[in-house]
Amino acid sequence: MRVMGNKTILEDYEEILGNKKLTNGQEKALLSAINLFAKQGYDATSTAQIAKNAGVSEATIFKYYSTKEKLLLEIINLITTELFPKFQRKFFSEVNEVSDKSLKEIITFIVINRFEFMKKNHQILRIFIQESLTKIKIRQMVSEGFVEAIKSNQEIFTEFRKLVGSKHPDYDAIVLVRIITGPMIAYFLQRFIFAPNVPCDEKRDLDLIITQILSGLE
Repeated sequence: MRVMGNKTILEDYEEILGNKKLTNGQEKALLSAINLFAKQGYDATSTAQIAKNAGVSEATIFKYYSTKEKLLLEIINLITTELFPKFQRKFFSEVNEVSDKSLKEIITFIVINRFEFMKKNHQILRIFIQESLTKIKIRQMVSEGFVEAIKSNQEIFTEFRKLVGSKHPDYDAIVLVRIITGPMIAYFLQRFIFAPNVPCDEKRDLDLIITQILSGLE
């Protein structure tokens, strides 16, 4: 089974910005901010650093975004409204393409596919998780973005739901999402936030996650 080898969130974000009607200063500020937030973390990045990295004055940053948080909110908004639907649509389509496989093979594909996505984009995803814990507005944006993305991909999501929930048609969508994503999010937190320097056996860990998910679906 193939694992998704797409662009990173940063690459997709840069492409979307290029199609927006933004001033040169706005585009530079947003690109600089998302790259620095990803590398250094939100709290460790100053507007002065963002301006220097963008090659613009700090006054230019404040002209469009009066605070660093508003700059972050603009970044999160673009990702949740424009990239979430795209990522979901591609993922559901890829899973539906292996619908002729056994449930174990399908779950194996899902776990490997999503973990590769998480690993490739761990810096950006870390920002989403960390800032969602402390900023209500961001938490709302992420939650609403996820729900709206599901709605925009309703038909293909319905097929996905039938596929992974075939043995439990009584499970609603949120239950299936929790069963599948819960162990993966916990592993992401371990690997990239709470214990990034602790050695691990990735293959063994992913096999355990697959077993855990299957036990909830069979």
